[in-house]
Amino acid sequence: MSETTGANVWVTEDTGHRFLGQDVEHPASGRRGTVGAVLIYASRLTGRPVRKVAHMRPLDRSGREWTADPDTLQLLQPIAHSAQTSRTKG
Repeated sequence: MSETTGANVWVTEDTGHRFLGQDVEHPASGRRGTVGAVLIYASRLTGRPVRKVAHMRPLDRSGREWTADPDTLQLLQPIAHSAQTSRTKG
């Protein structure tokens, strides 16, 4: 884990986050992307996490990266898996 300091927070990279390297959807914006990093901002006074931020690269190749709370992201299902699941349910 790498750490940096700010005025009142420590910023640590969550290198073991379950969405790292995964394709996700951000329902609030409708965008889809690959999670490249998840940062945890923790209070320097209490050590408690203040917020988490996921950094995504777009799947549509628009080049416009964005950030979101990782708790709001949804993992995208591979197309082959989704098609197979729907065939077995029907």
